[in-house]
Amino acid sequence: MSPSRLFRECVVLALLNGTALVGANPFMGEYKGTYHPDGKTSMEAFAQVVAEGDDVHYRVVIGAKPQKENQHGIHTELYAHRKGSTVHIGGPAGGYYWNGQIQNGHLSVRTGYGQHVELEKTVRKSPTEGLKPPQDAVLLLPFQEGRTADMNAWRNTQWKALNNGVIQVNKGSNNSKQLFGDIEHFHLEFKLPLEPNKRGQGRGNSGVYFAGTFEVQVLDSFGITAYTNGDCGGLYNLKRASVNACLPPETWQTYDVKFRAPRLNADGSIRENARITVHHNNVLIHNDVEIPYSGDRWKGKKAATGPIHLQDHSHPIQYRNIWLVEAKP
Repeated sequence: MSPSRLFRECVVLALLNGTALVGANPFMGEYKGTYHPDGKTSMEAFAQVVAEGDDVHYRVVIGAKPQKENQHGIHTELYAHRKGSTVHIGGPAGGYYWNGQIQNGHLSVRTGYGQHVELEKTVRKSPTEGLKPPQDAVLLLPFQEGRTADMNAWRNTQWKALNNGVIQVNKGSNNSKQLFGDIEHFHLEFKLPLEPNKRGQGRGNSGVYFAGTFEVQVLDSFGITAYTNGDCGGLYNLKRASVNACLPPETWQTYDVKFRAPRLNADGSIRENARITVHHNNVLIHNDVEIPYSGDRWKGKKAATGPIHLQDHSHPIQYRNIWLVEAKP
């Protein structure tokens, strides 16, 4: 056997066994195709396959939207387990027993009454991934392929500076050295680790704070169906994202934000609350939302400014391509 062929076969085995290639998971992710509720009807369908334990256990969220009025679609969750190179899907959901598998990028599942779903794995990227900053942007973390991250704009030098302009959470949260108020356009890219044995707030937890105070949650919420304000894109403890726009972990995701800082009275108390608009992976999830605040962070100050704050929640989140354009007075 040639060395190149041996290498290729070792790579395939590593993917299937989930041992040698760290982070490689050929089953987790998004699938698209067709749902057939009967022999005459079909509609576009999708699935999200979520890893939930040691590259063995998975949760499969399947949905299909009706294309005509007075037509039912489908929304169901099934559980699955991997054996060798196949993920076996089976169990009761929606009043029926489903049976199927995922193999070679194809997801197929059906009931004994003829309903069946046929889907192919797809890879979706954020349209704003790699977005270049305009000339008047403040560069907080330049996206530099082939170069170690430049962390000069940040206070916590203990974070890991990786290749291609990437930094990784390490030993405490991080603040930008520069303080900001109104922001016309803030751009940030983040990649969440795969932590299949954890749930809820235990999966890829971090956060991005504006003016050092107002948080947009960072979390692995891919495939979550009971979405809360503590999930990815949520305004923490205030408002959940209008849409779950999450991509799978180990995928670069984007936030694009417009932020209006609070307006202050002469004594530093708040006259008008902050407002925020957020796009997650280019999907609008918050539109000019008011953010109440009852603290005294700006007592005695004339303007509500603060750092861009990136939270350390003991997860190896990675960030890159962070920049912003300040709003003009």
